[in-house]
Amino acid sequence: MEIIYVSILFVSIAFAIVAIYLSFVLKRVANTVKSLGTSLGELERELEYMTPHLSQTLNESSKLVDDIREKVNATDSVFDSAENVGKSVVSMNEVYDEKSKQLSEQKLEQKMKPFVAGMTWSEVAIQLFSKWQQPRNKEKNELMVQHTDVVPVNTGKEG
Repeated sequence: MEIIYVSILFVSIAFAIVAIYLSFVLKRVANTVKSLGTSLGELERELEYMTPHLSQTLNESSKLVDDIREKVNATDSVFDSAENVGKSVVSMNEVYDEKSKQLSEQKLEQKMKPFVAGMTWSEVAIQLFSKWQQPRNKEKNELMVQHTDVVPVNTGKEG
């Protein structure tokens, strides 16, 4: 019977150790939960402060994206026009190549003569205009009479 009492004593001591250990664990868990509650409270306050700012930033970003979209759409016509100009230049070059192959060199020279003459006359006009625009010499050309008492000589060819 003594063994039973000793074993009950050991079991009760073991139970007491487990209970004390469990109380320490529960105390740590309680402290951790309390710390977590405090941290979550602070986080909630910070989120309440940050949420309006984030909403405002998102609204401004949305406006900015809309503005960029409008500006990109506005430039689409410019790029379409540039593309059309490029296509026109390509087709003009193709027509020029085709027509220049059809013309002989002599016919080409005949057709180019009026253009060359026009360019020549335009150069002449530009040179005349530039000379006309240059500052004129302000000195006067005067005839100076040195001897007033000289009698003109009759050569016989007068009159």
